[in-house]
Amino acid sequence: MRSKVFLAMAIGLALSACAPHTIYLRADGQAPGNDPVLHQQFEMDRTVCQGELQKANVSGVTYTGGGLIGAMALAERSQSVDQVGQGCMAAKGYVLVREDQAAAKQQELAAIAAEKARREAAAAAPPPPPPEPHRTPAVKPKLQTAAQQSQSAQRAENQQ
Repeated sequence: MRSKVFLAMAIGLALSACAPHTIYLRADGQAPGNDPVLHQQFEMDRTVCQGELQKANVSGVTYTGGGLIGAMALAERSQSVDQVGQGCMAAKGYVLVREDQAAAKQQELAAIAAEKARREAAAAAPPPPPPEPHRTPAVKPKLQTAAQQSQSAQRAENQQ
């Protein structure tokens, strides 16, 4: 029985050793390590999220009475706690990526952030003025004298 537990633990350790290393990048593509202000903010966010992770880890009870079922329950709980930490970091604006893909992902995130900023600037800009309506010059009627008006009235009567 104990040999099965040790076998399960050995397999778990072997798989975790093969897992790629991951790092957090800012969602805007900036590297927290290159800027002291961003690095300090990252450290504060990470500390807050580690506290959330610890709260998730101590809440609830997991049966680990031994055996394969206990080892599986412990692994599942560990995975759930890790997801709490990842969710916390995501809420603070960080993305978890594989270390070997970090440079490409950082460029992709920077391009997305630039496009988002461009769209927000376009949305915030005042709309262009509406085009001028096409105007035809108004023709003003010539003012007629009283005599001209009476002549026009007579012509209209004669035509009827």
